[in-house]
Amino acid sequence: MAERGDRRLEAAVALGIITAGQAAEIRAIAPIRDGIDSGVREAPRAFNAAMLAYVLGAITVVIAMGWFLADRWNWLGAKGVLAVSVLYVALFLLTSGRMRRGGFPTAAGFAVLLALCMVPVATVAWNELVGWFARVPSASCGYPEFALWSCRGEELFVELVTAVSLLVALRQIRFSLLVLPLAGLVVRGLFHVADAVTLNATGDATSGWILAIGASVLAAAAYSTDRRQAGDEDFGIWLHLAATACAMVAAVTVLNIFEELRHFLIPGAFVAFAVALTIRRFIWMLLGMAWFIWYLGWLASDVFRDSPLFPVILAALGLSMIVITVWVQRNASWLVERFGSVTHDGRPRFPGGVALLLSPALVAALLLPQAAEHDRLLREHAVWQSERYRLRYESERQKAVADSIAGRRASAPETPPVPRP
Repeated sequence: MAERGDRRLEAAVALGIITAGQAAEIRAIAPIRDGIDSGVREAPRAFNAAMLAYVLGAITVVIAMGWFLADRWNWLGAKGVLAVSVLYVALFLLTSGRMRRGGFPTAAGFAVLLALCMVPVATVAWNELVGWFARVPSASCGYPEFALWSCRGEELFVELVTAVSLLVALRQIRFSLLVLPLAGLVVRGLFHVADAVTLNATGDATSGWILAIGASVLAAAAYSTDRRQAGDEDFGIWLHLAATACAMVAAVTVLNIFEELRHFLIPGAFVAFAVALTIRRFIWMLLGMAWFIWYLGWLASDVFRDSPLFPVILAALGLSMIVITVWVQRNASWLVERFGSVTHDGRPRFPGGVALLLSPALVAALLLPQAAEHDRLLREHAVWQSERYRLRYESERQKAVADSIAGRRASAPETPPVPRP
């Protein structure tokens, strides 16, 4: 195989494409290995049949492993589960190494991802053996009694070990999909911190603002990754995907509770458009469009449902946007020169940088105490209402029993008195 690569370099030198010195430098910095230049190439990493097959295969393996371990956990016991998990990890890592040497890095990356899927299972089995963290029922960890390590020690331990395993894997291989579960663990960590601060008072309102913090942190991390990453592997795309997913779920959760905040959908949509245009990520454009359509739909269905002028105003707004777009295109060169989003190194630049992307996290953190108080009042109201229904049910049941007894007495025939002898 090496001879074929040398012949290609010699042909390139003969054709004048490269010089002899450049060919020697290529041989020095990129030696041809067995299997890499065999003529067999992995399909480009894109939405194609190969990628679909990889994803379906990985999902099938995960379901099979989960089914087997869930069905046989008690039968295998902690030692058996740990042994099976270690065996799976070794098998997947050996498969990954073989595929990487054969010139199939994407398939090798999926094999590593499958190996990492066994890390939480092995960690739980290990904890059952050594007994470091007891499994405390969730009812004993409720508000206001809450201790982070005593109530969620095993959960935190599993997440920490998994995160460390992902970081180690990212240091060893360049497979961007490993970033996605790491982003999920970061958001989960924010929930743990919020639970510790609010004494496990997390509810819908608090969860919404925590997800907003997660979206802001992930967006800043994605932007920093875009600015620093090199090569063909795109690590930032998964962080952007996780950030936009958190932002959408946060918006749905918070705005369904605090409807007066829905007016912020429009500025939020334009911020998403600005992020999409400046850092060249189409996923933010989709988020902005979803928020924009949501806001207009809310105005049409609730706020201005009975107003005949609203369609006219909406049409004027749409026409204005078209006119503004034409103006922007006519002055594109001046706008790029004045507000250019690409630095001298060719990398995208967002005005304000990481600090501006983290500002929503600060705002959401300041609103967390109010949200926690709102959730606490809702819980107290739910408890009061449940107790009220219980007392009403008990009263109605006692009344029904009393009425039944009275009815039986009224319907019973009178016994004539027994004459005395």
